[in-house]
Formats: sequence, C-alpha cells, structure tokens
Amino acid sequence: MGRRLRIAVVSVSVVLAGAVLAARTGMLAPSEADLQARYTDERSRFITIDGVPIHVVEEGAGPLLVLLHGHLGSVRQYEAWAEVLRADYRVIRLDVPPYGLSGPDPTDDFSAERQYVLVRDAITKVLEDTGDAPVILGGTSTGSILAMRYAAENPDRVEKLLLSTVPAYTPGARVPPPFAFTALAWLSRNVLNNWSPDVYWRLFLENIFGEDERVTPQMVRTYADLNNREDAAVSAEASIMSKVRNPFDTEAIAARVTAPTLIQWAGQSPVLGADGLEQVSAMFTAADVTTIRYPELGHKLMLEDPARTVADARAFLLE
Repeated sequence: MGRRLRIAVVSVSVVLAGAVLAARTGMLAPSEADLQARYTDERSRFITIDGVPIHVVEEGAGPLLVLLHGHLGSVRQYEAWAEVLRADYRVIRLDVPPYGLSGPDPTDDFSAERQYVLVRDAITKVLEDTGDAPVILGGTSTGSILAMRYAAENPDRVEKLLLSTVPAYTPGARVPPPFAFTALAWLSRNVLNNWSPDVYWRLFLENIFGEDERVTPQMVRTYADLNNREDAAVSAEASIMSKVRNPFDTEAIAARVTAPTLIQWAGQSPVLGADGLEQVSAMFTAADVTTIRYPELGHKLMLEDPARTVADARAFLLE
C-alpha cells in the first residue's frame, strides 16, 4: 500500500470514527430549539399530560375534528388534509407521544398502553372548553387504533370515525424491504445509537409508498429531524413490534364502535398488504362502515395523494 493510499485510508477511518462518535453522543441530532423553530407556528401550543409535553396544532372553526398520525409520524402527516378541512371544521392535530415534538416522557414508558392513555387524556384536555359537543375522530395506521379505542370508550362523544390503513389484523407473508434499508436499520440500532441519516428515511418512505417519486425531500427532512430526537429514536427501537402488531384486542375494540366509520385502504402497503380491508371492516359489527380502496397507493395515503383522500373523507363527513 502506497503512502498516499495509507493516508487516504487513515483519513477516511478518522472521519467515519468521528461521525460514529458524534451520532452515539447525540451531537448529530437537531436541538429542541431548532426543531420548535422549524416545526411550530402560530397554530401550535403545548399541553402537559402526566409530565409529558404534547404538541397540539389547532386551526379553523366549526365542528370538532381530531386527527392522530401513525407510528414514526407527526402532525405533518395530516398537513394537506388540514389545509382543506379547516375551512369547515375546527381541526385539531396531536403529535402522538413520543413522536413529532411531543415528549420526553419522564417515565421512559414507551408501551402502547401508555401512549393511548396520554392521547386519551390529551384529547380530553384539548376539548375541555367544548362541553359535550360531538367529535369527529380520525387516525391512520397505529393512530387509527388509538382513534378506534377512544371511540369505543366514548360512544356518546364520537360522531364519526375516519380511519386508514388500520393494523387490526396480522397480514400474511410480506415482501421484505430492500437490503440497503435493512443494513442501514442495523447500523442505526447497533452502531449509531438509534440515530439514522437522511438516506435511511428516504428508503423508509420509498419502501412504504406506492410510488417512489411521491417521496419529497421535505418529507425526508421532516422524518429525519423528528425521529432523531432521543425519545422517538428509543421508542422506535424499543416498541416497534408492539406498534406494528398492536397488543390491544382490536377485534373487541372495533366491535364496540358505534359511530359511522370510513376506512381508507392502501393497495400497495408492505406493512398490511392489500387483502386486509374486508377482514378489518368486518370487525365493526355495530357500526355502519364505508370502505375505499386505493390500489396504487402505499401506507401513507394522506402524504401520497392528499387531494383525493381528503376529498373522499370530506364527502363521507357530509353524508
């Protein structure tokens, strides 16, 4: 090995070692001040539930509409929907802890049950000035399970449900993610202390979108920024299986829902598959259920085609 090559190898090794050290010590994660400056505006406020700061975004006026994002998401997941619906509704979005700008949780409890209790109590607090006014409740992916359970426990309060890609059943065999994504996931967990570079989040989104070109640089930046916060990163590692295969008895929860329910389903979701819509909708034995399937879309319906999916949701609400 020549001298120049040795110098190059040493230099690259030093740079890589420095990057690993920076990731493991949290130096690469954005500061909370930077994140709040970047991802809050006049619509934002924070409430505290059992010691946990929870980010709330509220806009518009009219009937109450609460939206809950899914695993690893944030209020930004419903941004395009809110731009349409705020003309007719008081739209309230929560960063489901520990994601988005919510957290940290002093209990270090990242269980699905803890997450539900925090969301339930946050909804109660946000709506405390509305008396007994009926609420339209929406959720996607794991957020749909939280919405379902709230509706089951508060049948007199929830007027309608908007659900999408509901992980209420165990799908069959799925296409494995690309090797590059799997390798980066291993690197993140085992070497980088749960910090993940932008390329990981691009591959993550491309893997669950129906069409790769629908993934924008801003989506990648948002997922990278918000999921490299300490609690979000730890939760993703500690509880991902309980989030994807939800520990709640979803069939029993769905059977207790009485509110008219819309289920929007992805035809290209590697998380759930295209064949679960009938199984999930059949669980709602006490509710009138409307279903819509989007054959070409993946797991993030409201990010991939917000105009069509919100138009369908709005049509359901106006029925």
